[in-house]
Amino acid sequence: MTSSTVLQFLDRLVSVQKLNPEALSRILAAMGKTGQPVDIILRELGLLPDMVIAEQLAEACGYRGTAVIEYSAKTAELLAQLGSAFAIRKAVLPSFNSTGPLKLVVANPFDSETIESVRYFFDCSLEIVVAPRTLITDTISAWERLMETEAADQSIPEILSGDDLERLQDIARDAPVVHLVNKIIQQAVDENASDIHIEPEANRMRVRFRKDGLLSDRDGASFALYVGVISRLKILGRLNIAERRLPQDGRIRLSVRGQEVDFRLSIVPSIHGETAVLRILDRQTVKLDLAALGFDEAATKTIERLSELPNGLFLVTGPTGSGKTTTLYAILSQLKRPDLKIFTVEDPVEYRIPGVTQLQVDPAIGLTFASALRSVLRQDPDVILLGEIRDQETAQIAVQAALTGHLILSTLHTNSAAGAFGRLGDIGIEPFMLEATVRCVIGQRLVRKCCSSCQAAPGYSCETCGGTGYRGRQTTFEILEMNAQLRELVRNSRSEHALQTEAQLHGMVLMRDHARSLVSAGLTTEAEALRVVELEERL
Repeated sequence: MTSSTVLQFLDRLVSVQKLNPEALSRILAAMGKTGQPVDIILRELGLLPDMVIAEQLAEACGYRGTAVIEYSAKTAELLAQLGSAFAIRKAVLPSFNSTGPLKLVVANPFDSETIESVRYFFDCSLEIVVAPRTLITDTISAWERLMETEAADQSIPEILSGDDLERLQDIARDAPVVHLVNKIIQQAVDENASDIHIEPEANRMRVRFRKDGLLSDRDGASFALYVGVISRLKILGRLNIAERRLPQDGRIRLSVRGQEVDFRLSIVPSIHGETAVLRILDRQTVKLDLAALGFDEAATKTIERLSELPNGLFLVTGPTGSGKTTTLYAILSQLKRPDLKIFTVEDPVEYRIPGVTQLQVDPAIGLTFASALRSVLRQDPDVILLGEIRDQETAQIAVQAALTGHLILSTLHTNSAAGAFGRLGDIGIEPFMLEATVRCVIGQRLVRKCCSSCQAAPGYSCETCGGTGYRGRQTTFEILEMNAQLRELVRNSRSEHALQTEAQLHGMVLMRDHARSLVSAGLTTEAEALRVVELEERL
């Protein structure tokens, strides 16, 4: 039978719009059937994140919540006295407090019987603190293994002995560590995040996801688990687990909910330890279609017409994470047909398309963009997607290939479509070569779209978008199509402004004007457009 205090707590969640009445019915049915604590039911039904559950429980009961459980020798002694098995079963952890009563970290503050038992056992007053159940149980499990070596201490030697290495490998395979890594990755994939950031701080491991271009915090973990998490990621990425002084890059392929997902792993040392970033290359849900990416009918027809040209350079520009590669793959998808030989040269290969030969560069063995492109040109290709033009050698080979009958699709890091010519000039490509080869340049960014459920209404707790007001992203763009006048300007090394002005006279809609049209259509907000696009004037 559900207690009145728990019912009041659930009613409170409905009143603050954390739950809806339908969810409440599901919770009550599950509690009646299983008898599990309310925090477990909320988590297992996927209704609220662990940290939100803990925060709401703490607020409802008048306690303090925490996402950090600090390790100390005295806290370890208290845990040993109470017993790890009991502490894990009840999801409680006594924590030493030098300035006040003994702290008891609990997952279920409604479990008064357990709280009273701990109070009686230690024969002292308690300060109740609420934390996510998984944080408590994972921390206790990790401490059982790490207590004798005090793994929370950050002074692990830079050069590890054989015994140290074996210990790290054991920690990385420990069940709580494996569970935590799997949980973080699964949650990120479920939320359609693009990146996972795992960052060590003075006394905790911070976890953040990048979603729709912005970073936000997720449930962290005790620093006691940090060493194991980094070691686990290194093992999965086939990196040197003993190397802690130098950056390392690796790749991981994991099965997440029965689907193969690729990850790009970057490990970089920092003052608190190594920080890890996982780029999620899960492209199964991405629709490689220009219209689906946000290109209107007129733009789609222009791109399709220009990409059917038999040779030349077709460039997409923008900052990192602006969807350039996705746009190129959407073009490639509509180009693919039996009479064309299509290659891609990338780092890494982000999409897998049947019927297209794809090559992943590996500078560590000398397979650079330039050397790979040279080899691909000997394979009699018609179309080549080159992941990025980043140096003079690669640019020269790409331009030469465009001159000799190949269509080259590639990306550049510039702020505008017109800026592509200056960038290529800066890395050593002569103006007359650009004038002869460039067919089209698309400049683009990604803006967050207004949530269809709440229309970005401030203060509304929307389950669809998590209260952000936005869900998903779409492209805002400008298309510079080459013509005789623009070629003359390029040949004479005229400025970016002159190129842009001439392109406007021939119908190019600037990215800032396209962003204005998205705001007018209610697809995004003025604040989002101003955040993403470099506007010369307010909307």
